[in-house]
Amino acid sequence: MMMKMKIALVTCVLLVSSLALVASESSFGPQFCCFSYYEGRLRKANVMDVRLTASMCAKKGVILTMLNGLNVCVDPSVQWVKSIIEAKEKEQMEK
Repeated sequence: MMMKMKIALVTCVLLVSSLALVASESSFGPQFCCFSYYEGRLRKANVMDVRLTASMCAKKGVILTMLNGLNVCVDPSVQWVKSIIEAKEKEQMEK
């Protein structure tokens, strides 16, 4: 009887720990959101990647990944940002 309780306890501990691991790896919200925008203008040549923030974010934004790996949030309604988005989309279509 005591052996069955130990096996049941070990099984429960393993089950709970595996569920906790799965829950910690899953995403319940957006990975990146913009809370403020970079006010300056960035060179198109220095932008490696362009991502739109998720619809779940409170503020719409564009995340530019720069050559140095830095992520910068910018306002999607600004003309120079629109120009960068269009250029990057064109690059993707040509690939």
